[in-house]
Amino acid sequence: MSYKFLMTINFFEAQQIQELLEENGLKSKLEHPYYFNLTAGWVDPFCNNNERNLFVLDDDFEKAKKILSNNFN
Repeated sequence: MSYKFLMTINFFEAQQIQELLEENGLKSKLEHPYYFNLTAGWVDPFCNNNERNLFVLDDDFEKAKKILSNNFN
């Protein structure tokens, strides 16, 4: 299974977005873009970074894009 980057989302919206995708039978995963920099000490650990990168399976990319554009625009 290969995942493809879909969009950058706000951490506080992440659960709602993932649940919406799940309800439509789509698998997704989140990655914290600053995680490794934080643990290495390159980013101030008190910085306000609320971004997460959302990935979906390659086969579900277009469907996920359509679902999110219909529900969050």
